[in-house]
Amino acid sequence: MKVRSNMVQKHTSAADRRSQVPTQLNPCKASVFAEALGRLGGDEELLRELAAILVDDVPPLVQGVQSAIQAGDFGEAHRDAHALKGLVVTFDERGCGLMISELMTALKENNSQEIHRLCHSCIEAVENLRLNCKRLLD
Repeated sequence: MKVRSNMVQKHTSAADRRSQVPTQLNPCKASVFAEALGRLGGDEELLRELAAILVDDVPPLVQGVQSAIQAGDFGEAHRDAHALKGLVVTFDERGCGLMISELMTALKENNSQEIHRLCHSCIEAVENLRLNCKRLLD
């Protein structure tokens, strides 16, 4: 039940953000998210809602991945990375989802060298995507 409560809370947060943004994307913002918008059948409202969820949910997941890796708990890091991938695949800016998949593979294989190499790149890509989503909502 706790998960469901969080999901409802995130949905409300996204709905609140959605009501604060213009009804149409300006051309600059639309071009950044053209592929994502295409995957969503042109539904700009849904794009903004998913962007709001991503903006809210990325920081704790990134922190979870980093903390678990530092603790050597690759199973927990894999779970958080999987959730992170689920957030970004709609947007998949510059192959972000693919990079997370590679990190997940390294985590499954307990490949410390690859984990540390990929972690920084993944987090940087996810943070860039988060900033672009945040701009979409401004």
